[in-house]
Amino acid sequence: MSVLIAIHDQAEGFSTRWFEYCRQHAIRHIVINCYDTHVIEQIRHVDALLWNWDHGTPQDLLIARQLIAVVSEMGITTFPNVTTSLHFDDKIAQKYLLEAVEAPLAPSYVFVCRSDAIRWIEEATFPKVFKLRCGAGSANVHLAKNRREAIRLCEKMFSKGMPSVSANYFRDFRRKVQQTKGWGHFLEKLKHMPSVLKRILYQRRYLPRQSNYVYFQDYLPNNTHDTRVTVIGNRAFAFIRMNRPGDFRASGSGSIVYDLQNIDLRCVRIALDVSRKIHAQSMAYDFLFDEKGEPKIIEISYSYMPKAVYDCAGYWDEALSWHEGHYWPQDLILQDILEDLAAKT
Repeated sequence: MSVLIAIHDQAEGFSTRWFEYCRQHAIRHIVINCYDTHVIEQIRHVDALLWNWDHGTPQDLLIARQLIAVVSEMGITTFPNVTTSLHFDDKIAQKYLLEAVEAPLAPSYVFVCRSDAIRWIEEATFPKVFKLRCGAGSANVHLAKNRREAIRLCEKMFSKGMPSVSANYFRDFRRKVQQTKGWGHFLEKLKHMPSVLKRILYQRRYLPRQSNYVYFQDYLPNNTHDTRVTVIGNRAFAFIRMNRPGDFRASGSGSIVYDLQNIDLRCVRIALDVSRKIHAQSMAYDFLFDEKGEPKIIEISYSYMPKAVYDCAGYWDEALSWHEGHYWPQDLILQDILEDLAAKT
């Protein structure tokens, strides 16, 4: 099969591995710049467009969803496709989506009217988890321990709002230091600190400020970790992430445990089922357990750190049969794209 793949080149993301896979398997491909004003003409004759667009890049947020939708209407296969990325980095959209397919979402509440929010807060039980609709790695996630704290957050959101990106880079400095693997690794992190801070300042300046809504989620106590299940096609990879020390949050902790005995297969089964229902090409699901021991989804994301998935010892298929081995998610995504293209011919 002779196909032509267009890949948006980016310094971080999936594209480096996609280029390598295409070269190794003699797959025709071209480098594309999705920011180019002539991008439509440049991809008009390709079979697929791959763009692992990023929630922290203002240019991506400005055009990615629209461009993906338009290119899909042209009959070009895309990754991500519309149904995979429509709700990316948007917890409010995720709430509506997961409720629509009757997925076991942790009870979540959205208000776009201050009076409705205050009325709900007065009757709600606490604590509750407050989240901005955007943000990853537990950024923009706070625990409202009581009504007073919830009302304070509500008043802030319905007045000046909050920045999309937290400026407190040093909040987890101790954790970052503890995770270093010797002085060489520590010095490497120090070397990159100026560029990280520059990126944060850039994002705070250009990403839209969040306001005029509140999003709360039920607090699920007694969880020492969350379970991350990443589904790619009909394959499910899983690991747990330990909470940050003295914190209720696991996302972004960097403390990953791959022991399969820690994986509740109910999470795997749910993730595979939800991915099938929402027609997701690839999706990461974060699970906690409620007080009855039932798994609940708290967030989903089509984009994730590929190395964490590669380090899994294998994956489960839809029959929950185990397949041993290490797999780069970018390779599997591209393989699925190629299979889809072959099925069209």
